[in-house]
Amino acid sequence: MPFSVPGHTVELLRRSTVRVTTGGYERGCGSGVVLNGGRVLTNAHVVRGRQVFVESWNGPAQQAEVLKFDQLLDLVLLRTDNLDAPAVSFAGSSVRPGQPVIAVGNPLGFAGAVSKGFVYTAGRLRGLGETAWIQSDLRLAPGNSGGPLADVHGDMLGVNTMIVEGGLALAIPVSAIQRFLTITQPTHSLGAIVRPIAFERSGAKTQRGLLILELVNGGAAEGASLLPGDILVAANGTPLASPADLFSALDASGTVRFLFFRGGRQTERQVTVCLPPIPLMSAA
Repeated sequence: MPFSVPGHTVELLRRSTVRVTTGGYERGCGSGVVLNGGRVLTNAHVVRGRQVFVESWNGPAQQAEVLKFDQLLDLVLLRTDNLDAPAVSFAGSSVRPGQPVIAVGNPLGFAGAVSKGFVYTAGRLRGLGETAWIQSDLRLAPGNSGGPLADVHGDMLGVNTMIVEGGLALAIPVSAIQRFLTITQPTHSLGAIVRPIAFERSGAKTQRGLLILELVNGGAAEGASLLPGDILVAANGTPLASPADLFSALDASGTVRFLFFRGGRQTERQVTVCLPPIPLMSAA
């Protein structure tokens, strides 16, 4: 079922969408959403290098500072000076299946491209953490990541992030974005991407923990010989059931003693990790 969106609404949303590029060894390109105070929100996987640049609809590219970086939520907050672009407005109502939506981004080098579609559903997806993803039938491509998903009034419902099997587009909802913008950033970095899971041990009841999906090169976890596939179950004696538990442990001390399982036999092991401070100017 087709639907129309006023031209001025689309144009304003395009002006609130920027192009985000990164330099260095790993180059990336995507989209971002302008917030107030010269801030820009985008996906963490868009920011792949130490130098980050933001380009508005009518201005040259400017180098940006990384204010906050959360690889688990796949969100990054940037700031740049003299950004001539209007801030996007957040939608105040919840997302409904069948709701018409629009997306703006820079897919395959096309600046300010607009897509239209409908919300399929909203909620958690198995294997993708605790985010209540917005799923829509929008046609997105590389370069759309970090751009806005909005309603027909131009108010942002979420940030477009990825395409899953079946061609559905996933967006991080405004509720998760607002939490990201308000929570305190951990002062230390473990250097690992984790996901909460429930698992069973032989002869024991189901247990919860954090599965290590990936390690950051040169990070604290790699230095302590932790490996992808390890399951962290406690930090300094406190159980780890969610990423929030891990953040609390990282905030509490620069040294954390982890209890974890490795391998099919689920053998308990311990390791002490010395955590370096998070370098805010580095997005790697």
